[in-house]
Amino acid sequence: MKQNNSENFRKVELDMTDLVSNSLQEIGRSFDEEALPSLSEFIRIRNLSPAFDPEGEATANTHAALEHVANWAADHAPDGSAIKTLTHVEHAPLLVIDIPGTVDGTVICYGHLDKQPADSDWSAAESGYTPVLRDGKLFGRGGVDGGFAPYCYVSAIATLDRLGIAHPRCIIILETTEKSHSIHLPRYFPDLRAACDTPDLIIALDSICADYDRIWYMQGYRGVIDGNLTIAALDKDAHSGAAGMAPSTVGIGMELLNRVCDLPSGLMKLDSFRAQKPRHLTTGGAETDAIAGRYFLRSAGVTRDIPTITDDPAAAASLPVWHSSLTIAGIQGLSSTNLTGGVLPSEVTIKIAVRTPPGHDSVSAAVDLEEALVADPPLNAAVDFSPSSILSGWRAGELPSWLKTSLDDASRTFFGNAATGWSIGGAYPEIEIIAQEFEDVPILMTGVQGPDSNFQDANESLDIPAAHKMTASIAKIFADFAGSSHRV
Repeated sequence: MKQNNSENFRKVELDMTDLVSNSLQEIGRSFDEEALPSLSEFIRIRNLSPAFDPEGEATANTHAALEHVANWAADHAPDGSAIKTLTHVEHAPLLVIDIPGTVDGTVICYGHLDKQPADSDWSAAESGYTPVLRDGKLFGRGGVDGGFAPYCYVSAIATLDRLGIAHPRCIIILETTEKSHSIHLPRYFPDLRAACDTPDLIIALDSICADYDRIWYMQGYRGVIDGNLTIAALDKDAHSGAAGMAPSTVGIGMELLNRVCDLPSGLMKLDSFRAQKPRHLTTGGAETDAIAGRYFLRSAGVTRDIPTITDDPAAAASLPVWHSSLTIAGIQGLSSTNLTGGVLPSEVTIKIAVRTPPGHDSVSAAVDLEEALVADPPLNAAVDFSPSSILSGWRAGELPSWLKTSLDDASRTFFGNAATGWSIGGAYPEIEIIAQEFEDVPILMTGVQGPDSNFQDANESLDIPAAHKMTASIAKIFADFAGSSHRV
């Protein structure tokens, strides 16, 4: 790749990035006037992800959502942009917005347009598909979780184009199966390879943030082992009066789970699930650790006092990330609670999910988990553990020095504080898929899914001031990329 080492050119580029830094008001105005109305209309489209649409009834809506975003991008992306919809999978198309650069280098900008259901009660509107602007937020399903990304990317590049600021080629890819574990995303990799064999940088705007006072970028997330633990001990369901003689399949299940974890807390006991945790969860140290801890506690609905946890958020922050833990997600085979006395079920299946630390070998850990659960079961019960999915957690590679500098500068300029790297407990399968395909390419994963954005619940919302700041930050990163001599 060609490099430009001219000192005069570098000075011009630095002046241009200063211009970006002073353009937040302009970026906010253009986002509100040009992007927000279209994003609001996007919210109205009921384009469910395939996992929530087994009959394919939302396929037409999915194509409508892509057409809506494509039409907006055609009106607002710089001249020369190529926009096309790929349909290797009819119910899971991919939108590509290819924006030419003014310097060497290519950035792949990831986003998704598929949505989760919005059937729960929304206090902000009559439904999740009715956009509402209130208190500086845009409420509606898909407004922050997916929909924000293309409007941010295009707005950022369009701003640079208007200001005459150099920027790289940006290939925006918008998939429609992220909420379905990105199951069809790999089908489109040959097309991406044909467009750009090896990008210089990948940006994903699909992440959470613990507050809106800085940029939070992802350094890793936990893996997961999902599975079904089945316990059979009787030929048929027994009357509850047989308790004491007839084995309790639920009780046996709980004793088996107690072998591998501390049931009240869910923390795993097995050595193969332990990891070397860093001193601090976040790159900002104890201060941002505490912010992250409070975010995790609030998101989990922890409101009552819990000794050693709620009284020390900085220490608690690592618990849902660097400590393996088990959740009982459901129990099949129990009788109704309305029955007097109840019954002893002959067989139960306990659905469990075990979270493993970022980068942990979940496959080997799953083998140890199965052996511990099925060996020598109490009361000669028949026990089986069947994993349904195994996902190793992701750990990001080191970001290039120019990008870390750009992130900090953008975060201080637009949000007020230095950028903070962190890891979280949830998983983003699409990032692991992308990282495996584009090995050794740096990935910047960030976003504005912050406190009370409720992106998986009712009243999902996009914080508009944060959207302005992130759009300005992405613009600055693009500009700094163009002026950097340290790209791969």
